[in-house]
Amino acid sequence: MRLRLVFAFLLYATGLAKMIDWFIFREMNGHLASDPHALEEQYIVRFPALLQPLFGGKPEPATIVCVLLFTISGLMLWREEELWPKALALTAFIFAFWNLFLLM
Repeated sequence: MRLRLVFAFLLYATGLAKMIDWFIFREMNGHLASDPHALEEQYIVRFPALLQPLFGGKPEPATIVCVLLFTISGLMLWREEELWPKALALTAFIFAFWNLFLLM
């Protein structure tokens, strides 16, 4: 049971790290806000060449991975008896929906 909780939290943290990374990058490069294409291009270039295809497609494969990470972690956390994993699961479902909305 604890191993499942740790695994669910790692999935949640991975998806959250991607979202936070985007917000920090966007804030640090506010001068590119008027040109969304240049902002996206600059964001993709900062990753290693191996990871760049995850961020460059339409729909973006990294966003699909985040939806899966949040959904799986949310389902795993929802099965726990305590209240805090259920609250974390609720935020995971909200973030999954948010990323799903970004795919449109």
